[in-house]
Amino acid sequence: MDLLEGFFKFLKTQRLSLDKENPTLLALSGGVDSMVMVHLFRAVELPFAIAHCNFQLRGTESEADELFAQKTAQDFGVPFFVKRFNTKDYADQNGISTQMAARDLRYAWFVEIATENNFQHIATAHHLNDSVETVLLNFVRGTGLSGLKGISPASSLNQTGKGIIRPLLFASKAEILEYAQTNQIEWREDSSNASDDYTRNAVRHQILPNLENLNPNFLHTAARNMGKLWDSERNLNFLLKNWLLQDKSNLHGNTLTIQKSKLIQLPSPLQALREVLKPYGFDAEQARQIAENLDHIGLEIENAKGAKLLIDREEIQMILADKPMNVGNTPAKPAPLIQILADDLMLRLPDDSRLFMMPSLDFQTEINQATEQASVLVDLEKLKFPLHLRHWLPGDSFQPLGMGGKSQKLQDFFTHRKLSRFEKDDVWLMINGDDAIVWVLGHRLNERFKIHSTTSKALKINWIK
Repeated sequence: MDLLEGFFKFLKTQRLSLDKENPTLLALSGGVDSMVMVHLFRAVELPFAIAHCNFQLRGTESEADELFAQKTAQDFGVPFFVKRFNTKDYADQNGISTQMAARDLRYAWFVEIATENNFQHIATAHHLNDSVETVLLNFVRGTGLSGLKGISPASSLNQTGKGIIRPLLFASKAEILEYAQTNQIEWREDSSNASDDYTRNAVRHQILPNLENLNPNFLHTAARNMGKLWDSERNLNFLLKNWLLQDKSNLHGNTLTIQKSKLIQLPSPLQALREVLKPYGFDAEQARQIAENLDHIGLEIENAKGAKLLIDREEIQMILADKPMNVGNTPAKPAPLIQILADDLMLRLPDDSRLFMMPSLDFQTEINQATEQASVLVDLEKLKFPLHLRHWLPGDSFQPLGMGGKSQKLQDFFTHRKLSRFEKDDVWLMINGDDAIVWVLGHRLNERFKIHSTTSKALKINWIK
């Protein structure tokens, strides 16, 4: 295979949107892979800058790598960025491996450089061997479908909008070496790559060669298989998302719901939950807890990112934004008070909904109008200003319109309307000056405040979401 032709084709087929107006930040270690990547970018006339990480792990070798990377940037006449890291100290302080520490440090720094210098893309020199090794390691350690499709050609970092691209994933290590030797490209050899101390190197030096003895074209066969798994996963996720998930929104942010009736129709609800919940930060164990407790109404699970799952009667609700955890039937946090004065005509709520309040001159024709949704007519003479808006509190009760003046606890009212715990927390109450609930916004007016044939003054309140 002609590597330059393969490189150009891969950029096109994978839609790695590079152009000659926006430079890409290339991660250059000095090894053969990253040096070939630099030469390929130059060959297809794509602008770039070079970033080099000195992890200070190999003494004089690390220093020589840094000087080599700097000289490469000078020879190509491109911007050069370099940073030294105390990698071992970082690993010890965070209780992680040296390899994981180096990964965390370099990607955080790459994003910093890309943000400060307006690089939209960061390119690393991962190749086909790296991707196959990753699949083999994942299979040994245990994985699902996503762990068997290899390294992604492109991904984003921490929702920064900065994209990581891997434009050499189409090429094997042998093909990269051949290109470097044919084109007399210099590179630095990392002595640690020859060691079997790291698990990945054991796979590289012992397992892959044996697989290639069984099938000399094993790497490219594996690449085709991984491509099929990529397509299968994309199709699966598309179908699951459209079958199971419904987008909603509430006071606290974006909410997704999963209909339990649809979930249990699937041959493997657990596998479906794993795939659907994984992008939102829920792990396999949390998916298992949900799958095994679908009848456990009120069960809540929170992940490390602050997203929460709630099993309700007919659905599983997922709140993506930060939302304080409830305990039992207690509101999540003290209810904020929003004051409404007698001369207020419009009020904006924290969820960006608005209240419009206007005296009604022809209210008698609207007496029988439905008053459960977004518009109510209130007997103005029964209101004591200032009014307040807040969320519900334990012990709240009112006289729901249509119940003949009977009082009902708000908690029971919510239960009868089948509101989930999250939905209850989003309900606004309009409170009179004597602490009586005037209106449960979007649900029901208090019988005490409805207008009668003898009402002389009325206030029409519209709630616009």
